[in-house]
Amino acid sequence: MTLVLRGRSTADISRSAGVSLHTVQDHLKSVFDKTGVRSRRDLVATLFARHYLPDMSPPAFAPQRRPRD
Repeated sequence: MTLVLRGRSTADISRSAGVSLHTVQDHLKSVFDKTGVRSRRDLVATLFARHYLPDMSPPAFAPQRRPRD
């Protein structure tokens, strides 16, 4: 998944992992099924929304800034 998130192609992942293109595609299909997405783009967006976006939200207890007049 790290290589997918870094934008690496199927061929790059295949070479890096030492497996065939078909094996990479089969693994991606499995990940897509488990996460309920249909593409790499959807996968990246879903992972970002589930794991990184919540960390970027301000804490609920943080005081709100008032705009200056």
